[in-house]
Amino acid sequence: MAPPVADVLNPQALILPKMTTAVRDTLVAEVGTIIYDTTQDKLCFCTTAAAAATSWELITSVQEGA
Repeated sequence: MAPPVADVLNPQALILPKMTTAVRDTLVAEVGTIIYDTTQDKLCFCTTAAAAATSWELITSVQEGA
């Protein structure tokens, strides 16, 4: 079901594609593509346009003072 037109014209959230690590590693995505990896519960971005685990980098946080 498509979202109401008002939601498209005035979005309140960014919804990223969600997939498992296995599916992610089969994609040949454009560099800079961001997805949510449901296996690792992390955001990932594509660093090279190739279907491989090494094409993706996890976006992680670092605690200050750690």
